[in-house]
Formats: sequence, C-alpha cells, structure tokens
Amino acid sequence: MPTPSEDIAMRLRHFLATAALAAVAVALPAAAQMPSFGIKPLLGQASDAALDRLSQPGAFSSDAAIRIALPGAGNKGVGKLLELAQQSGMTADLDAALNRAAEQAATQAKPIFRAAIDKATLNDAVDIARGGSTGATDYLRKSTGAQITAQLQPLVRTALQSSGVLQKTAQLQALGFNEARLTDYVAAKTSDGIFTYVGREETRMRQDPIGTGTQLLKGLRF
Repeated sequence: MPTPSEDIAMRLRHFLATAALAAVAVALPAAAQMPSFGIKPLLGQASDAALDRLSQPGAFSSDAAIRIALPGAGNKGVGKLLELAQQSGMTADLDAALNRAAEQAATQAKPIFRAAIDKATLNDAVDIARGGSTGATDYLRKSTGAQITAQLQPLVRTALQSSGVLQKTAQLQALGFNEARLTDYVAAKTSDGIFTYVGREETRMRQDPIGTGTQLLKGLRF
C-alpha cells in the first residue's frame, strides 16, 4: 500500500505521461502537414530555375555531369551510331546536335514538370522534407520520372529534327540504325539532366530559403 505522498507522486507521473502523449498526438498531424505546403512550391521553383539554365546554349554540352554522348554498343538499336559516326567523320557534329536537341526540349518542358508537380500526391511529406538535400526531387523522379520522360519524347523528336540529327542519320537506317530508339535515348538523357539540375536547385533553396526568395521553405530545412 503506497503512502499518501507516494500515491500523489504516482498520480502526478501518470498525469504528466498522459499530457505528453496528448501533445504528441496533436503535434504529429500538424508536423505531417506543414512540410507539404512547401514541397510543391519548392519543386515548382526548382524545376523552373533548372529549365531556365538548361535552355541556354551549351548548357548540356558544357556540363560533364549531364552531357549527352553518342550511344555506344550497349544501346540496342542505336549502338551502331557511334561506330558509324566515327567511320563517316560525323562524331563531333552529331554529339553537338544531340546536346542542342536536349537544350531545345528543355525550353518547352516547363508545362510537363509543372503538371507532374501539381498531380503529385505528397502522402509522405515529412519523409520527403527530411529526405536530404534532394528529397523532394528524388520523390518526384521516383513517382513521375517515367511519365515525364515519355512526355519529353515528342519534344525531343522535334528537337532532333530541327537540330539536324535526323537528317544526318537518315542514311544510316539501312545499316541498322533505329531512329525511334535514338529519340528514346535522348529523351531519357534529357530527363536525367533536368532532374540533376532540379536537385541542385532544391539543394540551393533548402540551404538559403530567404536568400533565394523562398522563405516559405524554411520549414523544409530539417
């Protein structure tokens, strides 16, 4: 049988524990919701900034991290392009043209990324916010990357046409070159490059939300 003082102490501990649990129960939903308000603006601004940079002349070709090289033997259907281009002396021209095509596609890609961001469901908002310096970009890429790449394909094909790639490679189709697979290849590489730059912009905005004009994102600096 506890003494009166021990009984009071036990009741006090129980009260404090109950109060703490109640506070956590109230705080968790709020914490889960707060980051979601910043994630979509973060992605929208990051993708816009990335695409503005990538649409500049030489943006793809001047950055080794995203530069698009002629596909080698490992790429079925387009693997002969590198060999054939070397034999015909077109390597430099084609290499430059592929990167110009990616830049041209980037100039038209904002609506695709904005639509993907608007449709994204951010059920894991807290995990995204705490997922490192590119958490939101990684989530967007994982959840919508395939759709974005598919939607880039028509833009890339138009860009390949206007940049002269398809005219240069038309003579190679009889030798096994596949134009459709080249479009797929460049679209995938363009998407990779864009996501790389979106991630860079996200990192920059997380590190300095006020300096980048995105004070709304202060809550994402976990």
